[in-house]
Amino acid sequence: MTAASIRVTRFVALLGLASCTESSSVLYKVPAPPAEAPLAADVDPFIGTAGDGQTFPGAVVPWGMASPSPHTTLTTAVDALDDRFVNAGYRHGAPMMRGFGLTHLSGVGCPDLGLPVVAPMLGEPPAGFDDYASTYRNEVAYAGYYSVELGDRGMIAEMTATPRTGVFRFWFPEGELANIVVDPARGVSWTRNQAEFPEELGTDEIVGSAGFGQFCATSEGGRLYFAARVDRPADRVGIVDPNDNAKEAMALWRYDKAPPGPVTMWVGLSWVSIEEARANLDAEQLPFDEARDASALAWQQSLSRIEVSGGSDADRTRFYTALYHALISPSILNDVSGTYPKFSRDEVGQAVDGARYTVLSLWDTYRTLHPLLTLVYPETQLEILQSMQDMTLGAGTPPKWELIGEEVQMMVGDPAAIVFADSYAKGLTGFDASAVYEVLRDAADRPGHRPGNEEYLGLGFVSMEMANTVWGPVSTTLEYALADWSLAELARVLGRGDEVDALLERASSYAGFYDGDTGTLRPRNRDGSFLEPFDPDAIEGGAFAFRLGGPGYVEGTAWHYAFFAPHDMEGLIALHGQSRFVERLQRMFDTDRFAMWNEPDMGYPYLFTFVDGEAHRTQRETRAAMQRYFGTGPGGLPGNDDVGALSAWFVFSAMGFYPVTPGLPEYRLGSPLFERITIHLSEAHHTGKTFVIEALDNGAEEVFIREANLDGQPLVVPVLPHDAITGGGVLRLQMSATPN
Repeated sequence: MTAASIRVTRFVALLGLASCTESSSVLYKVPAPPAEAPLAADVDPFIGTAGDGQTFPGAVVPWGMASPSPHTTLTTAVDALDDRFVNAGYRHGAPMMRGFGLTHLSGVGCPDLGLPVVAPMLGEPPAGFDDYASTYRNEVAYAGYYSVELGDRGMIAEMTATPRTGVFRFWFPEGELANIVVDPARGVSWTRNQAEFPEELGTDEIVGSAGFGQFCATSEGGRLYFAARVDRPADRVGIVDPNDNAKEAMALWRYDKAPPGPVTMWVGLSWVSIEEARANLDAEQLPFDEARDASALAWQQSLSRIEVSGGSDADRTRFYTALYHALISPSILNDVSGTYPKFSRDEVGQAVDGARYTVLSLWDTYRTLHPLLTLVYPETQLEILQSMQDMTLGAGTPPKWELIGEEVQMMVGDPAAIVFADSYAKGLTGFDASAVYEVLRDAADRPGHRPGNEEYLGLGFVSMEMANTVWGPVSTTLEYALADWSLAELARVLGRGDEVDALLERASSYAGFYDGDTGTLRPRNRDGSFLEPFDPDAIEGGAFAFRLGGPGYVEGTAWHYAFFAPHDMEGLIALHGQSRFVERLQRMFDTDRFAMWNEPDMGYPYLFTFVDGEAHRTQRETRAAMQRYFGTGPGGLPGNDDVGALSAWFVFSAMGFYPVTPGLPEYRLGSPLFERITIHLSEAHHTGKTFVIEALDNGAEEVFIREANLDGQPLVVPVLPHDAITGGGVLRLQMSATPN
């Protein structure tokens, strides 16, 4: 038995779940992952479910549409006033459980989806939403599986998932009055009470749809369609409509006497129609144990792309849980037939060349998640690029924050250009880059796509006079500059050399904000003067309600953006001077200004590598950040995981390198967490089979690299070329407790 299996077995033994209740004749035991999937047990889905992580503990397969998971709390927009958002429906330690939703967003900043909700219950039918709430205990979760004991009478709920179907197994005390509620009206979404049951209810099948939307109070939303089945027909079926409003109605399966053994329930999902939901269910309706094992094996296949050895059990849990969270989204959008909702168009598309994906939180994910997928999962990233291509060409504009075919316009900048350019530079060229570039280039000159673009193009920056209409003029300008540099890189490789210089000039616009007195990129007024008064530590005070950020900045302070020119670090360092750059950057960490909870400065620990002789600072700060900010408990994430963005940072850092500049095929060396890391490369996209990082004499104190050799040759500069990884080979690092 593997160490991972032992840990799960001991955990199960401690729970003492030998049977449901003394009155039950059914023996229930928590199932361990199959022996062929030991890595599923190294994942702790509860990490990030407390504090600000906003993850969910339920079951999902890699990039799956269905994610059955418990709900403990529903929040409203008013809860933003005292920061009570529970965006994935679950808060670890909350006193009550309110059923199980089928669709979830992982680690995002606002709630949505969570639909439909199903809930087992005993006794009389519910008169309303609160009636199927229950106390709970003995939660168990690993990759692809979740279970919990409900109430005090031994009712058990288990769940697992296939790509488009949630699979439940409910254990009721035999012979008691039992119900299964199907509630499309009350998910996590702020859009509620939009239930529809268009067909006659059956004792073994119920179909319907649920409305969702108002993501961060911005989106119109849409509808999710479902088809639910049970393996044991109910004695009765009906509608619970306590307020005499069909939009608030719940469907109910009722068992006058609960049968011996469990009731298995399947819920097939579709973003297109009930017919497609039913077809998805027909294609994926597996017995519970078979579905659970298939889910664990799917996770084993994906997680095993990266093998780690050495380090502690806690390190393995942190690493594989981070990798797990990084592989939840983007999620599959299309049905088994290939149908999917088109981006920004009220039409149904037909995928013929691979899957289509949704939940593209690109401002968050261009920095870490998409580079990770590009390197380790290029097959999936290429399908994501093709999905983005369809959106870009079909709508005539690239996505920014796409959710189920809708642009929700949540963040700033022009991040699609960065994702396209980064993947293309790293060899993923299997999309129509020329056609995509044409739309990207046109959109980069349009005010509608880039708020404040008239000033950006005319003045070279977005001024503080625009702060009431443009969130964070400094941050927005810096994002446009990086996007324009990315477009220049695409133009260069596509033979559009006549456009490169103009784009590079725009990309240099960050320098106009440089303030030598404070060492920050400081807001400017339209006349060119610096903003006064100026507090570089202000985290609030921007013009946009409910949106964090000091005046001029998006979700951060002037310090968080002080070194944000990843496409021109040499130029930024020259503005400071090397010694002042190093001193100011180090001051961020020494004065606790570095914020691991958000994206703008997450690459900063690696910036010391751009100055000769200072890489040891990167090695110290990256290892310190991993230790300080990422834990093994429910509060083990430092902030919103942002669809896997923070988790992907940890995966890269634990491997010992990081993509500071998206669009450049290189990685900056840090300090690996493990003694040996093996990346199993893609046969279809890479020339090598494996890339191995060996960290000799590695330990908690031995965080510094005394010597580095790549395939037997000294690695003088702390930079790892992309093709050195994808070509296969060995990076051997001699670790030390003291810097050189």
